Amino acid sequence: MKRLTLILSALTLLLLVSCENPAKSRIYTEEGSKLLLSYSKFEEAEKTLTKAIRYSKNNFEAYYYRGCAKVNTQKYQEAIEDFEKAIALKPDYADAYFNIGRTYYLMNDEDKACEYYQLAARYGRPNLDDYLRRCQ
Repeated sequence: MKRLTLILSALTLLLLVSCENPAKSRIYTEEGSKLLLSYSKFEEAEKTLTKAIRYSKNNFEAYYYRGCAKVNTQKYQEAIEDFEKAIALKPDYADAYFNIGRTYYLMNDEDKACEYYQLAARYGRPNLDDYLRRCQ
């Protein structure tokens, strides 16, 4: 009987931890973006934003900021995957398109970079003149 109670308790705890919790996700997103943007703590930001994603798989901002953290630690392909996930959740996310372009540029693929800069422009990202000029 004790064993069954222990197993049920563990399963209940697992369910509680794995449940969607948008409010908790928002808290971790804010904390992660602050670590990234204000303190340049890229690894910490990535871990915190991963927690945000764990609490809400639909948090496009958490994917976006985690992608930014990964770019800064030169995990370029992983960063692109995070930006693409953000775009899958919010197809008009101009900043995500721009950062995919910037990441491809860092990877020395100017053709792909230009493709994404143009998409960013199409979705309203301002101040792209210098980037688009390279594409002509």
